[in-house]
Amino acid sequence: MRWQKKFKVLRCYILILGWLGIILLFLSYWRVETDPSHPPAPLKVSGGGAPPPGLLQQEKPRAKKLRHLCNPPDRIQRNQEGVLPSQYQLSGVVILLRHGDRGPLIHVRNLSNINCGHHSYGTPTYKKYVGDILNVSRTNTYVNFVGPFVRFPLLPPPSHCGLGHLTPQGVLQHLQLGRVLRQVYLSELNLLSNHWEEEDILVYCTKFRRTFQSVLAFLYSFLPDFNISKVRLQEGKGISFCGEDCHCEQSDYFDQRYEQERRDYRRSHPGIVDLVHRVNPLVRDGEEISNPITMRDALLSYVCHGASLPCVDGRCVKVEDVTGLVSYEEWEGRQKRTSSQRKAAKLKMYGLLKSITGVVNSMMEDSHPRVVVYSGHDRTLKYLLDTLGIPNYQLPHYASRLVLELYQNTSTTPGPDYHATYFFRMVYNGKDITKFIPFCDSITIRQLKSGSVKRGAISLCSVSKLVNFLRPDVYFKEFNAASFRDACHK
Repeated sequence: MRWQKKFKVLRCYILILGWLGIILLFLSYWRVETDPSHPPAPLKVSGGGAPPPGLLQQEKPRAKKLRHLCNPPDRIQRNQEGVLPSQYQLSGVVILLRHGDRGPLIHVRNLSNINCGHHSYGTPTYKKYVGDILNVSRTNTYVNFVGPFVRFPLLPPPSHCGLGHLTPQGVLQHLQLGRVLRQVYLSELNLLSNHWEEEDILVYCTKFRRTFQSVLAFLYSFLPDFNISKVRLQEGKGISFCGEDCHCEQSDYFDQRYEQERRDYRRSHPGIVDLVHRVNPLVRDGEEISNPITMRDALLSYVCHGASLPCVDGRCVKVEDVTGLVSYEEWEGRQKRTSSQRKAAKLKMYGLLKSITGVVNSMMEDSHPRVVVYSGHDRTLKYLLDTLGIPNYQLPHYASRLVLELYQNTSTTPGPDYHATYFFRMVYNGKDITKFIPFCDSITIRQLKSGSVKRGAISLCSVSKLVNFLRPDVYFKEFNAASFRDACHK
């Protein structure tokens, strides 16, 4: 009997030690995976023939990450947009878009063999859009609508993968996004009536054909009956929509410092440098690519269009190489935002933030405009996220959206300062990110749940906080300046 008791005690000790070992092993693995000083190691290119068909489908965990980066239309769904209690009345929205899926920005091997139409070009949705947009383009209404973009082609090439050109999949992404946001803001929250006026909507677009074709597809799905007779497409100045506050010498200086920091990141991790060097001759015949982010973008041209990854003399780029580059980009994005990065972004975004604050003020005072759309680029969104202090571990994927929703609390009796009843929230790709904005001191309105699991907090920030953030003496304080001009010439 005594030996049985001792055996039971010994067995308990062994079980406890076993569980402790498992926990320590897990913690060790988690630390390596999340430690900012140890990015995931890129995997080497191995020899072999061309990747077999359906390679991405076979490697499900890696394929899922790449699928997210490509952001196919079926992934674009409503999440946390417009979910406030009924006492908060929606007064307006400011929608910032990144263009949809495009061809590579640099020439890559076998570019002519990549079918950028893929499965999108023949879909009923795309065919209907093509027919409708061609009919509208023959009218004087369309000419008045497009303004400075009148010579731009309406549609991307049906299959040819042009350098930097939108693809049919990029069109489908924005058709889907327009439907999603129309359902939320127009059908459910009645932001625009069926008799909306010209002053109800403003649309700005950078002068690139991919942003023009993207916003055209978006408006087709978003506007009631695609009524463009009361909309004028206006050219935004630069990818930052900087307005009158564009040229800035100090912005270039901080950009150079930040780029040097990024080069230091790469030198401290020779594995990623080696990966880029080894796959370069497989991807590009000629000038060498040295930037991992540029290489990642080039390889997504194959991945997002269902093409085989490039091969030369039996050596092929592998899915692991692409995910290694993606993991490095995520790691680099997780590094603490440096002063150079933040300052460069703030100087670039001052003009756009002034414009946004101006339209928000008009929404509160005159109830116009109701909808403002900016059709831009990944850097447009990244600069704004950096300026607002939002954690952002990835470059915004194709057809990303950042929406500022303006609400009035109708349960509060307006006082002399009726602006005090107005609040805003930021929703990035369907997720409420208001609570992450440092200057906001946001208030939580609701916790979304799925059963007993929390899906996230719905928060609001007073408009007065945004106005105060844009005060020159506050905004340019870290530059030891009190105006954009002074900050740019110090």
